[in-house]
Amino acid sequence: MKPSLDRKTKIVLEPRKQPRQQRSSKVVDRILDAALILTREQGTKAPTTLAIAQHAGLSVGSLYQYFPNKEAILLELARRWLSSFPEVIRRRIKVAPPANREEFRRELRKLRIDTSKLYLENANLMPVIEAISGNPDLRPIQNEYDDQIVALYAAWLQHANPALEDKCASRLGLVMMEVGHACKLAALKKDRRTFDLMEDDVEAMWLALVSPYLNLN
Repeated sequence: MKPSLDRKTKIVLEPRKQPRQQRSSKVVDRILDAALILTREQGTKAPTTLAIAQHAGLSVGSLYQYFPNKEAILLELARRWLSSFPEVIRRRIKVAPPANREEFRRELRKLRIDTSKLYLENANLMPVIEAISGNPDLRPIQNEYDDQIVALYAAWLQHANPALEDKCASRLGLVMMEVGHACKLAALKKDRRTFDLMEDDVEAMWLALVSPYLNLN
């Protein structure tokens, strides 16, 4: 992915056009769904635009009406993946605030399990995510979602303790996001048993980090 995400090729990574009609949106969804299935099966290097188009039931010409190349499709998949995290955190904010430390621990575990699922189901997209992080022109794509995620983590912590100051909640949210992401990337390179153990470690770190600030017994 590195050559394809080089700064010189940034322009051709954008979709050719944004779907404005329901029919066009469904076509884009078919392309992205097909690409996701193939990348899960084969990794990001193997599927061609022709293979993606065929899996989506389209001609390659129809695919090119929406995406200039495979790399643009992968980048759009990365955007879709990043956009799934805010809703995962919002679900935890919508439930009743925890009354004690044990209830908070259960909520934290649900959050950790839901986020882990997103990584496990999209493990083959991680090289794309890492390439975005390392490219100055593409990094703003991830920053946009990172800011949302940190703000939602902060809101979730303040949901548990409304007295928690904004700056403190944001700092804790940033640590949760960065530590969680780094550990999940490392864990995905191991076997599933090790992944699960490392996820337990992340949960323990998160709990140790935020518990002193929540005033829960």
